[in-house]
Amino acid sequence: MSSRLRQLSAYLAVFFLSSQLFATGPTVERIGPLSAPAASDDLQKAVEDKGYRVTLNDGWTADFWFSRALPAASQNSPGALYPSLANGEFVAIANFTKGASDYRGQAIPAGLYTLRYQYLPQDANHMGVSPNPDFLLAIPADADSPPAVNVPFRRLITSSAKSTGGSHPAVFAMAAAGTPATVSKDDQSMTVLTVEVPTSTPSKTEKLGIILKGQATQ
Repeated sequence: MSSRLRQLSAYLAVFFLSSQLFATGPTVERIGPLSAPAASDDLQKAVEDKGYRVTLNDGWTADFWFSRALPAASQNSPGALYPSLANGEFVAIANFTKGASDYRGQAIPAGLYTLRYQYLPQDANHMGVSPNPDFLLAIPADADSPPAVNVPFRRLITSSAKSTGGSHPAVFAMAAAGTPATVSKDDQSMTVLTVEVPTSTPSKTEKLGIILKGQATQ
């Protein structure tokens, strides 16, 4: 085999290997405990000892640590996918190592954020915004209240707006949960991360679906 032919064969082998690597699809892997300068002792104690690292097809990646025990309660939230979650409740920590884009298409800079639950108000300003009224609002970790505190609506909106530097909060819509520790597309072509989180009820867990990629139509 000539030297030029060998070089061509080697090039093609690398090309096909690279194509296979990029075609493997999104991945979810378990990682170690939360350890970041912006994470207070309260935050580190509030989340599980193991987190999730999500990597999507386009190379976007982020780390998540979920609550060590979600409180078990039943809210009067018509149409909610997750009626056991309370407004303003701490749900998770997210480390957006490459930044993120929320459900409204707003840019969120790289950094560490808390994620708190909010049931979307069922009024004229919000009807039709999302198929489901369940949202997680991102707040810069160093600007949030302690995890044990459920943040009131107005303060939640104001605090979350610091994530984008605008007047609107940084919102991640929630969707029906799938298989835990996976990323999949739902029937709206949204990219959904599913996780299984412990609750305060012994031996009971809650599956959560969070839209990582995909935007509102209006």
